[in-house]
Amino acid sequence: MQISTISNEVTTNAVEWAPFIKKKEVSDQQLVAAADIVTLAFLSKQPGFIKRELIKKNEIEYADVIHWSSRKDAEIAGHKVFDCQECKSYFDLMDMDDSATAGTGFSHYDILKQWG
Repeated sequence: MQISTISNEVTTNAVEWAPFIKKKEVSDQQLVAAADIVTLAFLSKQPGFIKRELIKKNEIEYADVIHWSSRKDAEIAGHKVFDCQECKSYFDLMDMDDSATAGTGFSHYDILKQWG
């Protein structure tokens, strides 16, 4: 099996991992619509934002995976999120009482190497 590498250089990019539990009465369509608004109204305006993925494990467990130019950019945006009304509306779709199951909050990771 041959693996092609995108880069042999260590990158300074970072990934934000934010797992959560979706409220049972919230549909995937509602979640995606609210996530779209957060991306357009907030994330796309943050320095260092690269891309975002919303992933689904099962009917209740989800995670946001957000790519940043640096961990510092991710952390700065993370502090601003609490003043973002669109973000609050998105968070309202999450079951914060049950989110310990998915691992509450968000974490930042430095990307050591990428393959593609």
